[in-house]
Amino acid sequence: MAQPDDDLISQFTHGDTGAFSAIYLEYYPTLYSFVKKFILEKEDAEDITADIFAKLWQMRDRFESIKNIEAFLYITGRNACLDFLRTLKRRNEKQKDLIYTLLQEPMEGTLPEDIKTEVLKKIYEEIEKLPKSCRNVFKMAYLQDWSNSEIAASLQINNQSVRNHKLRAIKLLRMTLLAKKLLISLFAGICCLYMG
Repeated sequence: MAQPDDDLISQFTHGDTGAFSAIYLEYYPTLYSFVKKFILEKEDAEDITADIFAKLWQMRDRFESIKNIEAFLYITGRNACLDFLRTLKRRNEKQKDLIYTLLQEPMEGTLPEDIKTEVLKKIYEEIEKLPKSCRNVFKMAYLQDWSNSEIAASLQINNQSVRNHKLRAIKLLRMTLLAKKLLISLFAGICCLYMG
């Protein structure tokens, strides 16, 4: 960095945005690369890295040296990656459980057999009525358990498009099934989890 470390730290801890920019420009590329080793989706890695710098700025008055800042960035980065991966794992497990509940036969005795069959038939019919791109992405994600990256590679689209198609499919299914008064409470709960 062009300025001596002591001057930079002093300016940074006193809220100088120029000093923050200098630190950001110096450490962003390596911190992003570090995060990206653990978080495969580019957008997620960018969000995590940005959040780390936001935390750095909020805690700016606590740092005494560049070494403290470096340690903070990498420890916070590691913890943020772990938290993200734990959340992702929990979300994926919930999604699998909910989709299983939605698309497979419920436990014995929860609904009369003819109602279960009819509800599942209607859900499959509505999935088939989704726009082609949404339908393909929905089936790959929730029926075949493909990751966003696998879907993106297969369909030759980017990961954000995969996310958009999934979100649109869920919204369309929710609206259609609610309009038909099918699984109102169950499906509304599922969609809240997906969109939350």
